[in-house]
Amino acid sequence: MHAPLWHRLVGFSLIPALAAISPLVVLPVVARTAGAAGWSSAIAGESVGTFAAIALAFGWTTVGPAHVAHAPVEMRARLYRESLVVRGLMAVPVIPALVVICLAIATPGYELLTVVMGLQGALIAMSFSWFAVGVADPGAIARLDAIPRVLGALAAAGLIAATGALIVYPLIGIAVTAGGTAAYSRKVLRDAPGPWPTRAELPALLRSTAAVAVNDAALGAYSSVPSPLVNVSTPAAEASAYASADKMIKLGQFIPITLGNALQAWTAEAHGAARATRVRRAIGAHAVLGLVGWVAVASLGPWASRVLFGGDAAADRTVLVILGAAFAAYSVRTSVTRHLLFPCGRTRIVVVATLLGSAIGVPAMLILTPSIGSVGAAIGYAVTELISTVVPWRQARVALRDIAMQRAPEADPDEPPLLA
Repeated sequence: MHAPLWHRLVGFSLIPALAAISPLVVLPVVARTAGAAGWSSAIAGESVGTFAAIALAFGWTTVGPAHVAHAPVEMRARLYRESLVVRGLMAVPVIPALVVICLAIATPGYELLTVVMGLQGALIAMSFSWFAVGVADPGAIARLDAIPRVLGALAAAGLIAATGALIVYPLIGIAVTAGGTAAYSRKVLRDAPGPWPTRAELPALLRSTAAVAVNDAALGAYSSVPSPLVNVSTPAAEASAYASADKMIKLGQFIPITLGNALQAWTAEAHGAARATRVRRAIGAHAVLGLVGWVAVASLGPWASRVLFGGDAAADRTVLVILGAAFAAYSVRTSVTRHLLFPCGRTRIVVVATLLGSAIGVPAMLILTPSIGSVGAAIGYAVTELISTVVPWRQARVALRDIAMQRAPEADPDEPPLLA
């Protein structure tokens, strides 16, 4: 029996929101303790970690929830085993590369903090949460991730305030991810015994999510470039202000993600015209959320950043207005891709749109930031988000029409099924 929509909205929105806002407990302490140079370096390391997480996940955290939601119950543990193997293999080259990059971009004196912040961000890719979303189990996310993360943030804030040891924050975050994932994985694997993927199956496994991984890598590139670029291209005060704006937007992006998680199984359960209606409503809800977020960031962002991170790290309004537009586009794209295009097998257009956006936006960042500072980085980022959202729109409309007519969606014939 399917859970009511309101129950899922509470479970996947309000409960994970605890984990989303938990950094607000400790980051104000970090910003004030680290100073401008340390704060910008820490956020730059976290941005590198976010990109590394995308490489580690290799598409599973993006497309995995939809495929688990559609998969027969007896196949779900098999999918989880496959994801563990792929993500473990990807960790071998990704983690050393992350360390080298973090050391290269770190502000002198903050190398260790930058590296550990990067590791905390990267290891989120090993979390179990994507699978819990697919099987509609918000309780597991609450018990093993959200509540421990809030308690960890409170403990970190107290320890940093008392000792000044900034590294406590990322270390506790790593411990929460590792502990929760270990506990959840043990239960899934114990309750559904089965074979692990063989070495001969690995090439097919990697190919099954390769297209999504490329798309995610392009997304990660343009979202991870701005903070490190600003950190090495602008004075410490400007880099610190951009770090605050970037952190507010990244924290805000958790809201459309959690809304998308809440609606994932809901959109997958219906069929035909009813499913098309649910997908339209999901996209509409994300559009409204994006516009509200844009207005909130543009109007309240400078004041909120001053309160949260201190006057020396207050975000610039112009940067926030531009990043707010990027947030609105991101919110819409989250629903269009996760609720419609990926489940319908239309991965190629998503990849093309993201690569096109990155091909225009990342060079724009690299050209504009040295000349006009953090505003240039924000412009390049927003351009990329807008292109990535607008380009797939025509195929999204066709996919909705096909769903409403109860036909199999017209997936690209040259593209293999994901997670086949």
